[in-house]
Amino acid sequence: LIFSVVIVMGMIINKQTKLSLEAHPALAAVVIWVAILWLSMVEGGQGALVGLAPINFDLYKESHPVTYKSTHIAHRGDNLDRYLLGRQFMVVLIVFCTNMAGGPLPRATL
Repeated sequence: LIFSVVIVMGMIINKQTKLSLEAHPALAAVVIWVAILWLSMVEGGQGALVGLAPINFDLYKESHPVTYKSTHIAHRGDNLDRYLLGRQFMVVLIVFCTNMAGGPLPRATL
């Protein structure tokens, strides 16, 4: 993981990614870190909502009131399916931004 971070950040600093070449390396670094953190929250939220679907709401109603409120809304009707479909489009956007910020140019060397 550390090796990958060093390589990608090195390419960004040396302007060997599309966004760092066309804009600024600092912008590319911020975009890739925000996108990766955002993607981890999106994926974690999806895992939590899907994982709590078969669980009885009353088991965590008093111990986790925020979770109870959010899952009660998410699991009503077809909200979970609509969330999952919208989440897919968001993941495509995030991965596209990550690729623009951290994907190497064709002849990139480090």
